[in-house]
Amino acid sequence: MALSVLCSATSGYLTWLSEESLARMCLVAGVSMAITWQWRGLGAAVSLSAVSLVSYWRHRRTNTGRLVFLDSSKASGLVGHNLAHQIEKIIKRCPELTLPRYIPTFWAADQWANIALFVAKQVFDKSCLRSNRFTREIIKLADGGTVSIDFADDDQLPHDSPFVIFLHTITGSAYETGHYMRYATRRGWKSCVFNRRGHAGVSLTSPCFNVMGDASDTKAQVDFVKEKYPTSYLAMVGISAGSGLLFTYMGKMGGDTPVRTAAALCPAYDIRRAFRLAENYPMADRHIVESMKRLFIDQNTQILCSKSQETYEACSEASTVHDFVRSHYPFAGFETLEEYYENCNPMEWVGKIMRPVLIVNSEDDIVCLAENIREDIVRSHPGALLLRTKKGSHISFNEGIFGTGCYLSRITMDFLDTARILDLTEPG
Repeated sequence: MALSVLCSATSGYLTWLSEESLARMCLVAGVSMAITWQWRGLGAAVSLSAVSLVSYWRHRRTNTGRLVFLDSSKASGLVGHNLAHQIEKIIKRCPELTLPRYIPTFWAADQWANIALFVAKQVFDKSCLRSNRFTREIIKLADGGTVSIDFADDDQLPHDSPFVIFLHTITGSAYETGHYMRYATRRGWKSCVFNRRGHAGVSLTSPCFNVMGDASDTKAQVDFVKEKYPTSYLAMVGISAGSGLLFTYMGKMGGDTPVRTAAALCPAYDIRRAFRLAENYPMADRHIVESMKRLFIDQNTQILCSKSQETYEACSEASTVHDFVRSHYPFAGFETLEEYYENCNPMEWVGKIMRPVLIVNSEDDIVCLAENIREDIVRSHPGALLLRTKKGSHISFNEGIFGTGCYLSRITMDFLDTARILDLTEPG
């Protein structure tokens, strides 16, 4: 009896993930229970194998991606035309973008199952079972603040190998970004993670931090990497909140940045509207805001209070991520919230980016909601390419039968590799 119930529930679950039809789920669950009841172990094996194959086939058939970009014939100006044409050439030469398709792990295709598997992999990454070896460099900034850079253990690669910089999530560090770095190493790229103020175990040394990161801090870190690897081709990848910093940095620098190409993974676009997780998923929002308080507030009480007791208390009392972001702007160095948005909202700077940028968003993302995806901005900016998938959830995108792969890592490195080859063989 127990075997029949388990097999029936599993078959129904897999059917729901692939079809989201209550009637079909009940039908498959009932048939599976009958088969297992009649033939026991053999029936269970046949039933689950058949359902798994059908589920995988349906995911493969239905989960095609959609590309959004500006046609070069509609781009204005020589620079705009060249950027748009470069995006078209990248698409043409990159098979994974010519026919984009994210096929999720069939047993974790739901947005929450995808995230749960991703979190489990991160817990393993940060445990003693995984050897994450980084070389850390500390950078003291002009105002007394401190940031750090964690370089991957990739000494086996030539010193002049291409180099990719990762910008971590809202409360992240190199430990949460390790799988991206390991994959980059396998693809022949050196890599590092830029840790923002207050992150990665480095306490604040000045009463200043910015949830979205500071473009001038990022410039100092880029300059450090460029000095260390002067002949390497540079690329940059922003992950979740790191995408906002990527847009701001790349936009403020324009054509003066040594970064040649970039990717923004699961960006939230307009931060005036982005942090509304509490409206749909209050428990997830509460977890993030408590993590932010532990990272920025609880460990830096004395130094933050020396600047503004009122702002410290407002951040401490914030009940949502949105409230925290709106409260912390004095610590980011701004007199008003509007001034903060004008300087740190990615949408203020995305139009000034002078490099090809891949943007990846999922329609079932619980953080960067589908209704916030700005296709209009992508269609008006000649250097942007948006890959919009049906599934993937928030920065999860697990793939493979056992869920060990990561589509975001793979598609990102495919894009960067193609852009690099074109940049080196067909400059301009």
